[in-house]
Amino acid sequence: MTVTRKLIIAFWIFIGIVLAWQFYSYNQGMTQAATDHPKQEHFYFYHSNAVAATAAPAQPEHGKAAVRQVAFRVQPNTPGAGNFTCSVTLKNSGDAKAVNVEVHVRPFKGVTLGDEDVGHSSLQPLSDSDPTSKIGQWVTFPDIPPGESRTATAIFINQQGVNPGANPSPEIVFQSEKPKP
Repeated sequence: MTVTRKLIIAFWIFIGIVLAWQFYSYNQGMTQAATDHPKQEHFYFYHSNAVAATAAPAQPEHGKAAVRQVAFRVQPNTPGAGNFTCSVTLKNSGDAKAVNVEVHVRPFKGVTLGDEDVGHSSLQPLSDSDPTSKIGQWVTFPDIPPGESRTATAIFINQQGVNPGANPSPEIVFQSEKPKP
């Protein structure tokens, strides 16, 4: 056997030893990584842009009215292009008739900017100090007897780049009718 042939054989033996050592250390590294960072079994998703849940309405006092918003609907392009109509439904869950009922309709309060259907756009909430979120109308309702609901509408002009929301936590002003002696 010549010296060249011995060197070639030694080279390939060296390559085999290095490969075997790499396979062993890779396997040990994977075992150690699995021990250090076990696989998670449960994943929880917290939506940081979600609107805070509203508290359940308090039980009405006996002999008083308790008015709350039960529905809010937006009808685009009504009554014409460039406008939209908001329909607000209020319900009196109290024991007395609610009179002088008014609600402040703010369709842009609490909405997000951006298009959630486009993957690369970023969604960000519209701040309450933004002039667009302060757009609103006070809407007057007829008297609401106990257990009944009434619907009223308000018309707004479309705003560039902002879609109307659900009028979260509306300001509702009303008085309970005094019982007749």
